[in-house]
Order: sequence, then structure tokens, then C-alpha cells
Amino acid sequence: MNQLSGLAGELLDWMRRQDASVEAELYLGRGEERGVERREGRLDDVHHGSCEGAGLRLLANGRMGFGSAGGLSPEVVQGLYRRVREQMAYLEPDPCKDLPGPVSISGDAVLEQSLWDGGLFQEPLESLEERLSTAESAALSSDRRLSSMLRSGYGESRGESVVANTRGVLAHSRGTSASIGFSALGCEGPEVQTGSSFQVACKAAPLDFNKTALQAAQRTLGLLGGRKLAGGRRAVIFDPWVAGDILGLAARLLCADEVQKGRSLLAGRLGRPVGSKLLTLVDDPRRLGGSGSCLHDDEGCSTAAKTMIEAGIIKDYFYDTGTGKKDGRAGNASASRASYKGPPSPGSSNFYLAPGTVSREKLIAGTRDGILVYEIMGMHMADPISGEFSVGVSGFAVEGGQLGSPVKKAMISGNLLDLLAHIDAVADDLTFYGSIGAPTFRVSEMSVA
Repeated sequence: MNQLSGLAGELLDWMRRQDASVEAELYLGRGEERGVERREGRLDDVHHGSCEGAGLRLLANGRMGFGSAGGLSPEVVQGLYRRVREQMAYLEPDPCKDLPGPVSISGDAVLEQSLWDGGLFQEPLESLEERLSTAESAALSSDRRLSSMLRSGYGESRGESVVANTRGVLAHSRGTSASIGFSALGCEGPEVQTGSSFQVACKAAPLDFNKTALQAAQRTLGLLGGRKLAGGRRAVIFDPWVAGDILGLAARLLCADEVQKGRSLLAGRLGRPVGSKLLTLVDDPRRLGGSGSCLHDDEGCSTAAKTMIEAGIIKDYFYDTGTGKKDGRAGNASASRASYKGPPSPGSSNFYLAPGTVSREKLIAGTRDGILVYEIMGMHMADPISGEFSVGVSGFAVEGGQLGSPVKKAMISGNLLDLLAHIDAVADDLTFYGSIGAPTFRVSEMSVA
């Protein structure tokens, strides 16, 4: 048994002795992170830090209290227990407040190995900064119109957590993450354009510094000389780089707490169509090497892949134990926490649009009049209840199946349900940026101004 699991067991035994009628859930977490950042060709920041702490939920007579504290000593957690216990008398009872019971969590050594990089925190940050600098220089030398790399950075983290409760739940997990990012500045005459790119993975080996820096440069250069499109209705093709903005919004609207509070336009639509037959959205917490992968959720329940929308029809929402009980059903292991400092709530893991069978090239070749979107601004501001949005975009005109001139300062507007309903082509190039993945896809017609 690992150290955190042993500590959790000892603390829960102590809590049972204080009052056997009070049920408890303990979440213990600790982590470490470090990184280096450069700004306009010079070292800007070096950081290295760690944190650890506990989150505690107590349940008695329908009242559930929560509190958190930094530190993992028995004294810290015992003090936390006393504070949460005192507050419970002032809470309103809620029959839907609940904790999960014990479940069998199937082991997966291959998945666990894919989420941990024992080689992190070995390379000196000075050499990592040198790698950033070398990649910057290579990208800048690719075109004279590139004037500088505005920012670049490398970061890595590792951590572990345990969730345990007095009903017998005991689950331990650990993971690592490494990331790089570049932002470039390009000029042509009086015009100035910026572009960026990033890469994140559980392990450092897949990170390609030079390729990512060059992508940032290419996105910058590609939009120089951009023009506005004439207003009208035309096809809109979403590159995987920006499709994540739309899928991130969809994932939030599928969370049961948002649905139950009336803050989602997908409320009341379970089993009903909300998109085209090409729309299948999957959440897979056991994807090898996935940024959101886990054997169990943050309440300690065993995870499995879920199809949230299948051929345009909503099949499920994201539930934790409490929201599941509110709808008279079991949760589906979708409890998520940002850290020990907050209680769990429903959320996605590795969420993606299932790829199609056509190539990106053929999808573009089959588009008579449209725009390929490489940059989108403000999708997170879409109204979650009505689905209405109006966002700025940049990209390339598509004319007669060919990529045309760059387009910038365009606007697309509409309704999220209309957008999903009019997806008429999905490519086979599924690409993940963090825990959100998408292939290139096309919406047959949208208002573009």
C-alpha cells in the first residue's frame, strides 16, 4: 500500500471513532511542477514549486459539509474534520447529497504506465531553456517576415492523489504532464499578425520543440495579407486547432449539474436529436496517454468510455454520485476536481468528436464556397441557455475546392444547435490538444460577415 493510501485509511478510522453516524470522504493530493518561460528572445521566468493538501466531505442526516486545508499531517486533517463537523449544523438537508459505495476498479498496467514519466524533473531547466531558444531561432530563420517569438515556454508536473471514504472506497492514482508552447510575431509592411501553437503530453518524449515553434510561425505567416470576406451564408470548415473551443462548450453543456440548474440548452433533450448523424461525441477516460485519462474518477468510481452523443442523439450526461441521485439513477464515474481545494462535480475526461472516413484534403476539395477557420475568438462567451453566439474568426477562403487568400476580421454567428445540426462532413484527422480532440469538420452553411 502506498503512503497516501495508508494515511487515508488511518484518518478515516480516526473519524469513525469520533462519530460513527457521520460518513466521510477524504481526498488527499500532492504535486510538484516546474517550468521556464522566455519572452521576446530572453529568459523571463523560472519557477519550481510543490503543494499538498486534503479535501474532506462529511455526510450526516442529509447534510453535507466540505472543507480543505493545505498539508497532509494527521493534525491538519483532524483539525479540518472538526471545522467541517461544526459547520454541518448550519447546512440545509438535501436528500440528494450522497457518497459512492465501494466498486471494483479493474487494473490496467498499460494505461498506468502511459500516464507516468519517471524521467521528468531530471533535465536542468537551463538546458530546457536552450532547447526553447534553439527552436525559436530555427522558426525565425524560416521566413524574413517573422520578427520575433513573443513567448515560449516549457512546463512539467507530477502528482498523486487518493480518494477514500467510510463506505469502503479506496482509489489511488498518479500522473505526469509535460508541455511546450510558442507564440510568434510576423510583419508585412504595416500589418502585424500573431500566431501560436502548443503541445501537451503525459510524457516529455513526444514533445517536438522545433515542429511546434514552426507551427506557430506558419500560423502567423499564413494570415498575413488577410482580407475580409463579403457577407453571406457559406460553408465553414473548422480546423482541429479551433474545433476544441466548440467541443469544450458542448462538454460543459452535457454536465448534469448545468442541466439540472437550467443552465444548459441540452436540458430535457436526452434521447432526442441535437445534431447531424455525423455528430458522435465520445468521452474516453482510458485512452492510452490521454491528458484526462484515469482508472477512477475523483470520487473513486471505476471509469469506462461513454458515448455522450451518438449519430446526433444525446445518450447521456456527465454524472457524479450526487447529480445521479437527483435524477434517480447511478452516477457514471464523471466526478472531477481541479484540486483538493474543491468538492467534486461532473466533468469530461478525454472528450472528442469521432472521426469520419474522408481525408481533410477531400473535405476541402468538396467545398465550393467557404472558409477554413484557423483561429476563433470568444466561443466561450456563447449563451449556454439559448446557444446563440457571434465570434471573430480568421483563416482561409475556400473557393471551388481550393484554399484561397487569407481571411481575417471575419465574424460567424448563429446557434450552437444549428451548427451541430448542419455538420455535413467529418475528416479522419482526429487531433488532440490536451484533453479535447477533434478532426477537421464542416458545417454546410453559416452566416459569415
